[in-house]
Formats: sequence, structure tokens, C-alpha cells
Amino acid sequence: MIALLLALLVAAGPSPDRRPPVDQCASDSSFAEFRDALREAIARRDRDRLLAMLADDILVDFGGGAGRDDFVRAWELDRPQTSRVWDELGAVLALGCAREDDGTLWAPSLYRQLGDQEDPFTAMLAVRPGAVMRAAPDPASRPVAMLDWDVLTLQPDDGADDWLPATLSDGRAGFVARGDVRGAVDYRAGFQKAAGRWRMIVFVAGD
Repeated sequence: MIALLLALLVAAGPSPDRRPPVDQCASDSSFAEFRDALREAIARRDRDRLLAMLADDILVDFGGGAGRDDFVRAWELDRPQTSRVWDELGAVLALGCAREDDGTLWAPSLYRQLGDQEDPFTAMLAVRPGAVMRAAPDPASRPVAMLDWDVLTLQPDDGADDWLPATLSDGRAGFVARGDVRGAVDYRAGFQKAAGRWRMIVFVAGD
């Protein structure tokens, strides 16, 4: 009887707020071709090919950095084999793509999925299905929830270097590994088509 009552209470609780990545961009064959070429450049760590796919005035940061030269400096592409850009850009492209009304495309899709609806500085998405929220910032701590593209809200707490305090939409609270979540103000890439050619116009983090 107790087990049945617990099951009924769980069933009656709020549904988890889950937002898996969407790809609103694959239907555009020209962009799909561009994205495949970009992924190939990432896989090969091909500096010259990547730079050729950037807009002349690509936004690099919110401190005035723009253009290919600033992009090269920011990502240390004078040493392309050790640049972090390949991992960061690859992670962004792996998490879907969303379309703005003006035709700009954004990756990951969560930039649009979260950016218009929640506080972009506290809303996060669990991007590793099967990751675990835990009761304390310790991988051996008691599990609180299994995550599957859940929306979480960061809490004002010190946490730990590799762990973030967060709350799920159903009120459960705990800690998540930093690498298991992303927010709308983490790295994102914007793309526009001009004169028949796609270019990456933005690759930034922050707001």
C-alpha cells in the first residue's frame, strides 16, 4: 500500500521540464552542406579552411573583438593543433540548431530554447543524458535525479569547482557536474547567408 501511494504521488507531481536539442536548420540543403564542411574542418583542425568560413567582421567577444585577426588571437590559431576552438565549436555543433525570424541560425539550439524564456545566467540544460544530480558535490554522494535534457536553475551557493548547485523544475535540488550542463550564455555560434554563401558571424560566450 505504501509503495502504491508513493507511486501515485510521483505520478501526480509536475512533469519534468525537458528540452532536447532541435535541428531547424537541416532542411536548408545549402546550410547542411556548409555545416558538414565546418565539421570536417574541425575534425582535421584545418585552420585555413575554418578561417575561410568566417565573416570578415565575425564577433569574437563583447569587448570589441571582431574580425579574423582577433579570432586567430583569441583562439591561439597560430598553434592550431593545440587550440581549444575545435573542442568548443564541435560541442556547439553537436547540440542542434535553431532559426531566428531574420534567417540567422544559432547553434546550439538551447541558445534560443532557453534564451527567450528563462534568466540566461541561471537557466541551464543538462546536455549529457544519463548524468546524475547528486545530494552533495561529490560523485559518491546520494543520487537525487537522473538527468535527460532537463532544465535546471542555478542556485546562489558556493558549490565546488567542478559542481554546480541547481534545482529541477519539480523542486528537487542538488549538485550537477559542471561538464554535464550548458547555459544560454555559454559558447554559441551564429550563421548568416549573404551573396549566396553561408558564413559564421558570431562565436562568443557571455552576454
